[in-house]
Amino acid sequence: MTEPAGTTKYLWILRHGKAAHNAPAGGGDKERPLTARGRRDATAVGRRLAAGVGVFGLEDVPLPQVALSSSAVRTRQTADLVLEAMGGAIPLEPLHSLYGANPDTVLGYVKELDDRCAAALLVGHNPTLYELAFQLLAPAWDDHGQEAGDRSILRNHGFPTCSLAVLRLPVGSWSDIGEEGGSLAGVFSPPY
Repeated sequence: MTEPAGTTKYLWILRHGKAAHNAPAGGGDKERPLTARGRRDATAVGRRLAAGVGVFGLEDVPLPQVALSSSAVRTRQTADLVLEAMGGAIPLEPLHSLYGANPDTVLGYVKELDDRCAAALLVGHNPTLYELAFQLLAPAWDDHGQEAGDRSILRNHGFPTCSLAVLRLPVGSWSDIGEEGGSLAGVFSPPY
């Protein structure tokens, strides 16, 4: 399931699916479950990924080999449904501290990934995931000083529930990821 270290890592960043507005009785925000739409979208992402390399038109991008998820109910349900639809062969590590984490904390976990994995799936919350993706993308400006390139694409696309951003990171080791060095392989939103 793992590949030798290369010169590029791929981070599949998935925002959790649509969640209920309220938690079950006695619960807080962390206990809010997915809605029927959220479950449907997460399963659809997993089915698309199960199709194999080349999914979403990303011919040169390896599929995730490991997954990290916030331990909040909605993110864990999203990750579980995606991985189940993919065939259940990818290990998942739910992390309590990803809930409410800032982008630098999340990046710290990504930097600890095993370098034999060329691609990882990160399932979490906004605005953290959007901010993380944005800070990992290289900035670009047009001739008029306006933001252009991948950051502009991400900003224009937005990052609604169950959105997926795939980042190409020019590093051989996860620990070498730095800000503003990546490129956007693609950004996608439901329906899948």
